[in-house]
Amino acid sequence: MKRFFWTAMILSLIATGMACGDDDDGGDDGKVQVVTTLPLFADFIREVGGDRVEVTALVPSGADPHTFEPAPKDVAKLENADLVIVNGLDLEPFAHNTIAPNVPDDVPLVELVDPGLEVINNNPHLWMDVTNVKRYINTIYAALKDIDPAGLSTYQAGSAAYLTELDALETYVQAQVDAIPEARRKLITAHDAFVYLAESTGLEVVGFVVEGPGEEPSPDDLRNIIETAQGEDIPAVFTEPQVNTVSETLEEIASDAGVEVCKLYSDALDDTVKSYIELMTYDADELLRCLGDANGS
Repeated sequence: MKRFFWTAMILSLIATGMACGDDDDGGDDGKVQVVTTLPLFADFIREVGGDRVEVTALVPSGADPHTFEPAPKDVAKLENADLVIVNGLDLEPFAHNTIAPNVPDDVPLVELVDPGLEVINNNPHLWMDVTNVKRYINTIYAALKDIDPAGLSTYQAGSAAYLTELDALETYVQAQVDAIPEARRKLITAHDAFVYLAESTGLEVVGFVVEGPGEEPSPDDLRNIIETAQGEDIPAVFTEPQVNTVSETLEEIASDAGVEVCKLYSDALDDTVKSYIELMTYDADELLRCLGDANGS
């Protein structure tokens, strides 16, 4: 009996070792190793890749990609990557200075902003238009199937299912904006991140405190924003959680102008919005809550 037991154990271990050796799709756990910049993009990649991929985001949740500087331990994560994905358009300034020089020569570095997308004033926040995210998903799908052809069926199923969810999301966001009285569909925000949302839904960006995070508003900037809020009869202005200093300034402006302070998300995920779909749903609901009339219509 003992000899039979140990023989069975040995055969089992050999079989397990052979099974592990057959799966060489990525890292030590057999998964395709993908490194990206924002948790937002990691969410996209997981939706397409499912359990077949392991995704690492270099920018922590809640951090600002415009000002984030990776530490050596972050750069080291590129060594084992099978694929590296960034947004492009200088959303992540460290992408050119730190990521690109440290990506292994045989590892694809993919930008989500492809030449077919319509870019507005070189603004990198294209994902704030759900239609653009569908192109992002197609880019991710193409990159994954190229480096891992054996996972084609997984990537086809993941991208198809997520595109269906994005169709529903796009309809929901538009319905919430449509419920805002036309005269009140105006945005004043902490930084210039919502032009694609505005262009795609019929909102109008009438002002922002700074063009990009990390910048400091001048006294003239503040004066102009106050005058705009008062002159346009805007009921609310919108802060962003990842740009704390600018948001605090915007709260002061709002107090002076006598308007409500609300919050929108653009770059960052956190405990409130843990995925892109949650982010856009939150924003759509907040827009209607803060810009809709007193009756909620």
